[in-house]
Amino acid sequence: MQKLFKNWIFTLITCILLAMLAALMFLGALDLKGFTLANDILHLLVAVALVLYLIFAVFPLFVRYRGASLAFLAGEVALLVLVIIGQTCTQFVDVPLFADMQVCSVLGITLWLRGVVEMIHAFLVRRLEGVKQLPLWGFCLYMALASFGIWQVASPTVPDKYFLFVIGTVAAVVATIFGVFTAQNRRALPPRAKKQKPQESPAAPVVPAIEEGDTPKAALPEGESVTVPQPSAPDEPKA
Repeated sequence: MQKLFKNWIFTLITCILLAMLAALMFLGALDLKGFTLANDILHLLVAVALVLYLIFAVFPLFVRYRGASLAFLAGEVALLVLVIIGQTCTQFVDVPLFADMQVCSVLGITLWLRGVVEMIHAFLVRRLEGVKQLPLWGFCLYMALASFGIWQVASPTVPDKYFLFVIGTVAAVVATIFGVFTAQNRRALPPRAKKQKPQESPAAPVVPAIEEGDTPKAALPEGESVTVPQPSAPDEPKA
């Protein structure tokens, strides 16, 4: 992971994606008509958050629950899976119940289920096993969670546009941080070596072609000449 953060290409791509996400969230928060992409992304983020909640918070409880409590815990998981499917399918089809469900309503369902299941579990354990597992303050806490959840389902207190503003702000801040990382990583790269042009070899001297019948002449030093003997006249015959 540390090598990835030192790679300027990775930080640059992450910065661009986060900047695009921030722009989409801000456009959705401004309630532009016909622009529903930000709300669709918000529904998907809620579905992902519920999946993580199930994996890390609810599934480990199957080891602790026994008997009839397991049936209520399985019911909680089934309802949350239904909510996850509904939040995901709203991007493709118009689901009557989940299309208009806001983030606070999903949070309310989650808190209501957790509070109700924990109260039932404490009641069953005390009745069947005679173990006082949940103190009074814990019982009051889970009852408050269930009541607060019902209130959020019936009347959400925080509109979705504020969640879009929060997500957009966080994405913009993180994009700025990755932008700084990109600039630092780009400066830390070693400078590229300049390509050297290949040196041209000196041109070879041009040797004149030797025609047929000519004898090659040896090269003479500069300034010297060759004396060519002239043919002598034939001797006159004696009388």
